[in-house]
Amino acid sequence: MRTRWGWALLMLWAVSLLTALLVYGQRQLSLFDPDGKLLHLTTATEFDTQLVAILNDANIEAGSILHVGTSSRCYCESLTTPHQSQLSDKLGTNYEMVRLNIEDVPELQNIIPAVPALIVVDELNHLRYLGPYATGYGCFTGEDLVDQVVSYSRQSPYTGAVINADAEGCFC
Repeated sequence: MRTRWGWALLMLWAVSLLTALLVYGQRQLSLFDPDGKLLHLTTATEFDTQLVAILNDANIEAGSILHVGTSSRCYCESLTTPHQSQLSDKLGTNYEMVRLNIEDVPELQNIIPAVPALIVVDELNHLRYLGPYATGYGCFTGEDLVDQVVSYSRQSPYTGAVINADAEGCFC
């Protein structure tokens, strides 16, 4: 009889723990572009060149891997560190890793709906990618987008940027 109670309590504890983790995890998930603002902006034919011009005005040079974060350093930003290193390693010496707080460039606040965000501008000053680093719970259980971003950055001939506005993960 005692062992039955022990097993029942163990099962109750395990179910409670899993439920708490699931509820906490659901609170961490949010949409990258919940109102479709970025998606709408990308329908303009000059979106890529306008964004690159904004970045050039902010002294972001060609061949940049741009991490767009916030001055408040939200928890989700700390989860991108491994993705940043992988991206930097895979793209090599042609690209420089740059960190930018979204508050420092007001024009970006009107474009990028959530942070952390990733912008890749190639050596010819073409926008290659705009979107999140990864998706899923904590941006580490879902899809890691690093390999896809690398392939977008190396795609030849240049056919335009890949804008990933439809993502769910850990965003501020």
